[in-house]
Amino acid sequence: MLKALLPAVAIIASLTACSSDPQTQQVLKGAIPFQKRAPATANPLFLAAYEADAPGVAAVTEQNTSAIAVLLRQARSDVSGVDTMIAADGSQLMLKSGVLVGTRGFGNDLMAAEVSESTILIQSLGSGVATRLMTFINGNDNTETRAFKCDIYPGGTDSVFVGDTPVSTRMVTEHCRGGLAEFFNYYWVVPQSREIVQSTQWASPLTGKLSLRKVPSVRN
Repeated sequence: MLKALLPAVAIIASLTACSSDPQTQQVLKGAIPFQKRAPATANPLFLAAYEADAPGVAAVTEQNTSAIAVLLRQARSDVSGVDTMIAADGSQLMLKSGVLVGTRGFGNDLMAAEVSESTILIQSLGSGVATRLMTFINGNDNTETRAFKCDIYPGGTDSVFVGDTPVSTRMVTEHCRGGLAEFFNYYWVVPQSREIVQSTQWASPLTGKLSLRKVPSVRN
């Protein structure tokens, strides 16, 4: 269900080419237009997040790079530190310190991920090798966990627009290999705060990659 992000808040927009991401050559536009009034048919949890002016991310799948959807933070776990982001149709992404650890509503969902080794290296702009564990739901509705060995290394500086504001970042590459797949993830990290404001992350064999960017308040 790769269209899960798109109904109700889908925004058709052209994307700008960006040599900073050699894998996809595309990133989200700097200013993401958004309806000032949330759609009445949206999921109630999305509407509650909208009314609370919750933080949001813009998302695009690599299979449909012409459509951008906005997800808002539905909840944050005080125990795990995971942010659950919800789209208008109820589809969800789970992010921990900006690193993808779960999806719901896509099919072949990423049910959970252990990414602590990768996260430490990414946030510190360090180089090294990390092991990540990713648990997927398969076609028989069973879960299977796969291990990936990842090489992580920082790159050059880049300016990312959050709304109309340029933010200075450094791009970090995560190159992962495992029996199930080989993929590259890219993270744009603010050196001072260690915040990931933009990323391109592999979610599962079916979903492929998701490109994410922090957006300013959708109600302003």
